[in-house]
Amino acid sequence: MQHEITEMTDLLDSRGLVATPGYAHRMRVNYNREQVKTHPLSVKEWDFYQILHGDWIMQLTIGHVSYIARIGANLLSIRDGRRHSFERRHMLPLQSLQMPRNPELPHELEVKGRDYIARYEVDEKQRRLIMRSDDKKAGRVYIDVTLPNNPENEKMVIVTPFHGNPRQFYLNYKENYWGAEGSATIGDTTVKFDDNTVALMDWGRGVWPFKHEWFWGHATGWVGGEHFGFNIGWGFGDTSKATENFFFYKDKAYKLGVLSVTRDENDYMKPWHFVSDDGAFDFTMEPTFDNYSETKVLFVNTQCHQVFGNWRGTATLPDGEKLEVNDLVAFCEYVINRW
Repeated sequence: MQHEITEMTDLLDSRGLVATPGYAHRMRVNYNREQVKTHPLSVKEWDFYQILHGDWIMQLTIGHVSYIARIGANLLSIRDGRRHSFERRHMLPLQSLQMPRNPELPHELEVKGRDYIARYEVDEKQRRLIMRSDDKKAGRVYIDVTLPNNPENEKMVIVTPFHGNPRQFYLNYKENYWGAEGSATIGDTTVKFDDNTVALMDWGRGVWPFKHEWFWGHATGWVGGEHFGFNIGWGFGDTSKATENFFFYKDKAYKLGVLSVTRDENDYMKPWHFVSDDGAFDFTMEPTFDNYSETKVLFVNTQCHQVFGNWRGTATLPDGEKLEVNDLVAFCEYVINRW
């Protein structure tokens, strides 16, 4: 039931319906936003980066849910929970925030305010992420990080409609990065990045239901000195044509089917066990830190338990080779949205 998109296709047809639900290893979907046939305040778009270096996580966001735009940065320790944050929100950005339609093509995304600037500069060789401000609450914000851009690295791309409303959809692109240059400063804390740094990009475009829940897990790291990672998730719509479950090894993407998870719903810090329907992905997460966040603005109410932990288990390649993975730092999150 996993349908692969192998040629360039439009996301939406002339009626505003998803033309071809499925998955791809590259951006083979034309985000023809002009064909959205629903209320303009239902569109949600974001470019999110998460960078891991030792015990430190940096998160950068430029995005909007139509009626509110958010530009922000978090610098947090998954060892002791220290957190430094910077954020700007803008009401009713509408057409003033033009998000890129293809994450793989060179582009520049810039947002400016009275006391800050945020900019992503993307070309064929690198992605430069910049955020600067002299904020009274957060202190000095100076972020300038460059990630190597490898066009040959296979990605996770998924196109899913939603049950109940045929004009709702989710187009998602995720990519892993190994190594970084630069640093991030928020207030009195500075983290410098190097070859031991890993990162991910979460690029999302969609028309969503107002009430919604999802699970999402992601890892970027090394196994036996080789690039390894995974992306798992469910709750993002009608996944009968494709799930967003993949693992990555030596820059190649390997498709997984349906995953099941066993966890204690009353205690996020107890072990989580994940296994795919074919057994090719079998992992246990021992949680170490729950990066809980909650946002309430007007009628928006989102809650997220982003649980980090040490992952161990096996990923099986198509030829039967088992990759033994131990002490991989990664996360799985549970999100409840009213947005």
